[in-house]
Amino acid sequence: MDQQCCICVFAKPPRPGSAKTRLIPAVGAAGSAALAGAFLQDVWSAVRSLPWARTVIASTAPFALSVDDDSPEVWQQGEGDLGARLERILRRALSESEFAIALGADSPGLPLRLLEQARDAIREADAVIGPCEDGGFYLLGLRRCPPGLLDKITWSNTGTFEQVLARLRDAELRVSVLDPWFDVDRPEDLAKLRGKIAAGEIRAEATRKTLDGFSRSGEITNAFKVSVILPVLNERQALPRTIALLECQPWTHEIIVVDAGSTDGTREWLAQQGRIITIEATCGKGIQINAGAKRATGDILLLLHADSLLPPGAGEQIQKTLRSEKVAGGCFCVSFGDVGPTSLKIVSAGINLRTRLTHTATGDQAIFVRKEVFARAGGCPDWPLFEDVELVQRIKKQGKFGVVSSAVTISPRRYLSYGIVRTACLIYALRLAYWVGVSPFTLSKWFVDVRSEPTAQTHDSSSTNG
Repeated sequence: MDQQCCICVFAKPPRPGSAKTRLIPAVGAAGSAALAGAFLQDVWSAVRSLPWARTVIASTAPFALSVDDDSPEVWQQGEGDLGARLERILRRALSESEFAIALGADSPGLPLRLLEQARDAIREADAVIGPCEDGGFYLLGLRRCPPGLLDKITWSNTGTFEQVLARLRDAELRVSVLDPWFDVDRPEDLAKLRGKIAAGEIRAEATRKTLDGFSRSGEITNAFKVSVILPVLNERQALPRTIALLECQPWTHEIIVVDAGSTDGTREWLAQQGRIITIEATCGKGIQINAGAKRATGDILLLLHADSLLPPGAGEQIQKTLRSEKVAGGCFCVSFGDVGPTSLKIVSAGINLRTRLTHTATGDQAIFVRKEVFARAGGCPDWPLFEDVELVQRIKKQGKFGVVSSAVTISPRRYLSYGIVRTACLIYALRLAYWVGVSPFTLSKWFVDVRSEPTAQTHDSSSTNG
């Protein structure tokens, strides 16, 4: 059959730190690079099987790829933004073929029917485009490419597809829109991909093997089943990302969200999530944590804030820390990420120094504890402040308390809202008062009075990290 079409698979070299970087929080830099390589292999294997198309790889940098004893032809994308690079590659392809298709390497398992749908559609149209569920597109096919067609498009945006579609029509191209599909850019996409592969809905053999490899290397052994407990109140904005990271971890036994009467859409969002266990409890982190622990069926309880993101390899670190039966529980160090002023780094450095020296922790630090230890310790106290500090003291009476050097990324919103210096000074003043014997119930009144907060939107008032 005549190869009237040239399919150009756009890809970056699968190198750690530069490939699929938005997956790094879930699987690490090396893991994201391994997935990028597997995605490319699966996409290439699929398009290479099409007898009606010539296939090339459009790369951002030179690299050699060997797939099934085949050495693909590699074209360099060149300089400029994605629009300029797409135009450059498509024009080159159109100089040698009747029509050209640009395809991303981040849709492993893309059904061949969609490529065939694109082929059939472009025989009657000037352009075809396949929308992604995140607002981008997975495929763009052209019969002709006017100069500046994709100039000044906002890429990697929820409105990218609509912008490109409008631009195609403004150029008076007859456009055919394909059935939607999804690409894998974020941890929640990775969870969806894993589910579709497991259900047999898509076939992506290299990707499946890579994901299985993560499970074998990173999975907690059968003796360890981690129940993640998230006490929440009005966390609709932060919760989805945290949940997405947890869902794609092979060591997550169950996710239990304990809601204290959210009114911002959190409860409605949770009702749409199939795997998440949602229960309700009276407001108060101690009460919520105890309710979650009562519901948990795992051997390990991981107490996580809704706006805290675990580091790559967190499951392995928990397993390593609890390997000895003498260790009752532990926590992570903290980081505010790359946001905010330098003074926030000083705050996190102080927290981590205190944690290493005293082996104590606060709730932001993703405290984990053996379930039987939690029960013997009497659970978490129902206090308005320092319930997390007291819980750690109870855990330490049952055994050693480990500190993981990897950092959980925590939100700086409290510090930024009330002032970094003011908040840090207040927290350490409260800690000093607590250690000299002032009641947490008295301290909680001081905390609210000093902050002069009109309405409580989060649980920040019950977390005294510092």
